[in-house]
Amino acid sequence: MMEKFHYKLPDGHELELPRFENVPMGVIRRTRKLTQTDQVFTLLESLLSEDDLVHVDELDRAGFEQLMVAWRGASELDLGESSASSS
Repeated sequence: MMEKFHYKLPDGHELELPRFENVPMGVIRRTRKLTQTDQVFTLLESLLSEDDLVHVDELDRAGFEQLMVAWRGASELDLGESSASSS
């Protein structure tokens, strides 16, 4: 079973996301040519429910950045690292 990332928002709502290394490749493929901002929001819109997104929409910039830092920090991958083995 794939480990999930859990994050409690300031309003008490808990988000559950896949860890970065477990984000489906189709989502990554669809976002690869987007700007960084569009990548982030497309990723969240692909992975969260509408109810979750309502709670994320209520965050201020600092709260949103804390969420993103925590999610990236829970990953076993460094930015730019692929989960595919290179031989």
